[in-house]
Amino acid sequence: MFLRGMFHDRIPTAPNEQSDGKRKSWLRTLFGVDGDPVEQPPQVSEALAPDADMIGTGELVDLAVLATQLSELIQSARERLDGAVAMVDRSADEAADYSRALHAGAKAIGAEKLPLDTVQSLIDVTRQMIDRTETAEKRLRSTNTELRLLQRDLSVAQESAERDPLTGLLNRRALEQALTRAVQTARQADAALSVAFCDIDHFKRLNDVHGHAVGDRVLRLVGDCLSEDADERTFVGRQGGEEFVVLFEGLPVIEAAARIDTIREALSQRILRSRSDGMPIGRVTFSAGVAAFNGDESEEELLHRADQALYRAKEGGRNQVVIDPGV
Repeated sequence: MFLRGMFHDRIPTAPNEQSDGKRKSWLRTLFGVDGDPVEQPPQVSEALAPDADMIGTGELVDLAVLATQLSELIQSARERLDGAVAMVDRSADEAADYSRALHAGAKAIGAEKLPLDTVQSLIDVTRQMIDRTETAEKRLRSTNTELRLLQRDLSVAQESAERDPLTGLLNRRALEQALTRAVQTARQADAALSVAFCDIDHFKRLNDVHGHAVGDRVLRLVGDCLSEDADERTFVGRQGGEEFVVLFEGLPVIEAAARIDTIREALSQRILRSRSDGMPIGRVTFSAGVAAFNGDESEEELLHRADQALYRAKEGGRNQVVIDPGV
């Protein structure tokens, strides 16, 4: 949660999820939910959703807490479902084994020299048990199908909860988790780790002049540029507002800064025009600060140094990349 205290931004709203009545019933049974589940999730006001600048500080804190609780709830539900699926798989297999054993027992009883009425009674009881175990197996298999559908739905929900709805990039919480893992890996393996903080220049003025719809398209454009050539060791996320963070695992700070600067230069050469009215928007640029993990510092300290380098890039005239000198 350390990023929330250091940087100001807007928290993206949680995605809207739907599930049918049968799956809700299974959730109540599996997780011991008292009473009826919530049929409709709380809706974010349409007047606030498109314009994050209008959300107050108190509402941002509430949304941050809700986003955290949602992610934790999804993770907990997934873990319980994993255990439930394994249990149902075992139960279905055991029911099938029992059914086969009863079939074999019925044949053995028929082969024994016992009184006819006794044999018939035993065979009837055994057949009843066979029917019941086969029915139980079918129900367990059907239950398992429902559980797997729930697993899939929760996976989709978790993916949505970790993405910024506007740009599709990692959101703040997912960035926190990615950075924590990256720092731990870099510390244990004594490997390189670089962090870039990027901020779109004069974004407020762009919004004021051209409107938030154009601002949203610019945010998506910058996000696409930053993530276009990202590999499996590069994590790109929207920190909030017009700020973006890029994590480079295994990459020295000089190389990381060069990559960011290549993206910055290419973007700054583009002349943009509004799709709605054809009015020229001009050039969009961003500034960036890049810092290298020194092996001993915390995540907060690493991000703070990248943020300080970004500040120097802004103070130095914008549209440039500044490398933190280290500590």
